[in-house]
Amino acid sequence: MKIRTLLTVIATAIALTASAATPQGDGVITIKVNKASKALVEQWIKGYKAVKPNVEIALVSGKSADADLTLVNAPQEGAQITYVGRYALLPVTSTENPLLRDIQKKDWKSKDIKHLFFNEEEDFDEEYDDYEEEQEGKKNKLTDKLTVYSGSSKASLSSTFAAHFGHTTDDLRGNRIVGDDYYLLSALVEDKAAVTFNALNNLYDLSSRTLRSNLALLPLSVKTSQREALSSGNLDETIELIEKENIDLIPVADIGFTYGAFDSDIDAFLQWVIQEGQQYNHQQGFLKLSTKEVESQLRVLALNQ
Repeated sequence: MKIRTLLTVIATAIALTASAATPQGDGVITIKVNKASKALVEQWIKGYKAVKPNVEIALVSGKSADADLTLVNAPQEGAQITYVGRYALLPVTSTENPLLRDIQKKDWKSKDIKHLFFNEEEDFDEEYDDYEEEQEGKKNKLTDKLTVYSGSSKASLSSTFAAHFGHTTDDLRGNRIVGDDYYLLSALVEDKAAVTFNALNNLYDLSSRTLRSNLALLPLSVKTSQREALSSGNLDETIELIEKENIDLIPVADIGFTYGAFDSDIDAFLQWVIQEGQQYNHQQGFLKLSTKEVESQLRVLALNQ
């Protein structure tokens, strides 16, 4: 057999092997999303179709709807997942809260956040002096006057918030709201003496890039420079801060696509979201993947091929 013929045979065999490893798609991808992430996914789809106009991508909804990809805000046991962004949670109240002045006087530490949002057994150190006990008592009195609202749906970010502070959602105080986490902000309008927590894309107006006018963040016990960024009320400054610095009082978690069957269309779309689609994350109030996370997720995709 001539050398040229032999090389052609080898090349053909490699191509067939690669094709078998990653099934060829049919040019159609269906995606299931929740309300909070819908706008971001729509941006990804628009950007991707600009470079791949022949691929049809459709959003589907409903609990029983089948989809090639499902965007989730927490890992699911047994599911393959590719991470495509991150979100951050901040505690918030209404500007019309009658206790706002007292809330803003506090330097809210991790212990204070736990006392406010969770049912906990009192655990006073025996070495506390009288002054410290008195201050703790005042904090608890303020806590007792505030009503906590959290989400109860499967898509709620309550589990992320609770886990970050060493709790489960069963430990959360106050009232549970059914439906999208955005409705937690409506509870602050109805109940003036209320507090909750939410993701940046819900707390900030994505057009003006400012904190919604009827909301006030709880002043967290952080470095002066960090507090200045958070108190600026500017979404982009807040995102830049959280991406650059690990702040223990701010829960940050990943969002990712889960999938069952894997084909070349899904592979190409996920690679694009990881590498090119990150440009849309900030616009929609989400954080980008770090450089290391991008490299890691691309390696994960390579294993599926």
